[in-house]
Amino acid sequence: MEDKWKDIIGQNKEKFQQEFTLPNGHEDRFMSKLKEQNKQQQKVQINYWKVAAIFIPIAMLATYFFLEFSPTTNETLENDRILAAYSPDLNEAENHFSYIVQQKIEEVKALETPDNRLFIDHSMTSLNELQKDYNRLLIDLKESGGNAQVVRSILQNLQFQVELLENVLTQIESIQNLKTKQNETI
Repeated sequence: MEDKWKDIIGQNKEKFQQEFTLPNGHEDRFMSKLKEQNKQQQKVQINYWKVAAIFIPIAMLATYFFLEFSPTTNETLENDRILAAYSPDLNEAENHFSYIVQQKIEEVKALETPDNRLFIDHSMTSLNELQKDYNRLLIDLKESGGNAQVVRSILQNLQFQVELLENVLTQIESIQNLKTKQNETI
């Protein structure tokens, strides 16, 4: 429809100009303003749906590949093989401590509230440092060829992880009990 009107006006331009007299340069000024307006509209037109449609799948794929091919998972499997190579008892002890640590982590996360979130985050940072030390000890064990002192250090590190999580749980429960008592007295 728009093209038909454009054609009609274009064919009858001289008739319109004879009927309606316009000031000199009016058409040029109008066309320049129209061009400026079209440029501004072209700059502003960003289709956010298209950007989101591209960005979301890319983010999902990146997350999938990061989680699927994370080097920490491969390191853990390799470390399990290191312990099993030196002693089945050591491997069993490590599995036992790892299971306890995982249970305690789940308990801590279940007790997380906005009030104790900072304390839990700090505790998890400490736990991550112990885990890094544990991984370094495993490398030392591999390099030392099964040194008994390194084996004791590995077991001690695992005990520290369990103790840290038990202390965190005890402190969280103490804080909750204290708040409950304060609320009861109020």
